[in-house]
Amino acid sequence: MYLQTRQLQCYPLSSSKEMKAGEPKAAPVIITPSAGVISFPEMARLGNGVPVYLIDKGTVDLMRIECVFQAGQIMEEVHLSALSASAMLTEGTRSYDAATINDLIDSTGAALYHLADKDTASLLTITLTRKLDEVLALAREVLFRPSFPDHEFRLLTDRRIQAFLTSRQKTSVIAREAFYEALCGAENPYGRIARESDYRSLTTGDLRRFHQKHYLPLNMYITVAGRYPEQTLPLLEKHFGINGRDGSGRPVRPILHFATARPVKIFCEIPGSVQSTVRLGWDGITRNHPDYQGLQVATTILGGYFGSRLMRNIREEKGYTYGIHAVAGSFREKGYIVIMTDVANEYREAAVKEIKKEIRILCEDEVTDEEMTLVRNHLMGETARMFDGPFTIAETVRGIIDHETGHDYYNRFTETIRSITPGKIKELFNTYFNIDEAFEIIAGAR
Repeated sequence: MYLQTRQLQCYPLSSSKEMKAGEPKAAPVIITPSAGVISFPEMARLGNGVPVYLIDKGTVDLMRIECVFQAGQIMEEVHLSALSASAMLTEGTRSYDAATINDLIDSTGAALYHLADKDTASLLTITLTRKLDEVLALAREVLFRPSFPDHEFRLLTDRRIQAFLTSRQKTSVIAREAFYEALCGAENPYGRIARESDYRSLTTGDLRRFHQKHYLPLNMYITVAGRYPEQTLPLLEKHFGINGRDGSGRPVRPILHFATARPVKIFCEIPGSVQSTVRLGWDGITRNHPDYQGLQVATTILGGYFGSRLMRNIREEKGYTYGIHAVAGSFREKGYIVIMTDVANEYREAAVKEIKKEIRILCEDEVTDEEMTLVRNHLMGETARMFDGPFTIAETVRGIIDHETGHDYYNRFTETIRSITPGKIKELFNTYFNIDEAFEIIAGAR
């Protein structure tokens, strides 16, 4: 078991004597709950060295198996080739066309999802245990033997261009892209913005070359989550324990060059938009930085839960928005801090003013013990939920593996939650939330 919760009791501060009528009641002792004992899952290796992480906390005969590759956008030589190669995996292989693949998926009752982001790509499979052999055979086929048929590629490209053009009217999309471009640089894969011409110039040859270079067993790890995950090892060995193709080792992750991050104000006009997206952000730190976990607590106080400073001010008191959020996040090679909200066009300047006001307060005044207790309890609960069940554990474990944060990352995080002081919170705000160095991005109508 990977998480054990503790039953908590609160005891009055007074003595055990019976309290007399009319005597004031003593306040209860406030105890920060524990997220329990958090353990990293057992790891096995297939015959060809592929790591397999076994997460055993299931109660039904259902398995979640994810094959993860270092094949995200940072590995691209041709823009959009990573996302497109992932999207085409189930559109045809050397043995099956797309219709047959869909029929095979339906006949097993399984679900297959192909996913790709900035750093990685993966194939996620959820299946009944008794169908595991059939489903893993199909997963191997789509991962290592895709044919990238021209007809399906043209259909996919047309759909993606239509979705891209539609997204040009969404203020949230435009503001997000402008923020990452300003933070990382227009030529950096974290900041590069896709153009319609990128979709039209992409070819199936680009996808084949990307796939051949990056979809290798030696560039992969597997997570298995469910009841008795060790029973999958013989089948994983059968289907993934040998090299899928001739080839050498794992592709080398490129050295990324980031533009010098300078404070900037950007307005992106979206004619006819009835609301604006506001993004206020800073250059951040990655998950291995000593301040990263404390920064998670600090941003939670500012805008990370329903009772946060920004929610109380901008939603509850001012009524400018339905929601506002502050996040300290990280790609593998780049960290960021960002505050995000959608407001009516007439409120966007006022919203930015109030955001800055709340940051100044946190830079000047220490957080009260009462607020710290509330935030500690919230974060402990959120951490416990991340380890509640095998599927959520698998998602959490992926973050540890992909960012190489160390197996004890969440044990260290819970200790940070318990021990961080109001003084340290104030120090973090003064270090990372310099208003004069902020990126201010607004997307909306003039």
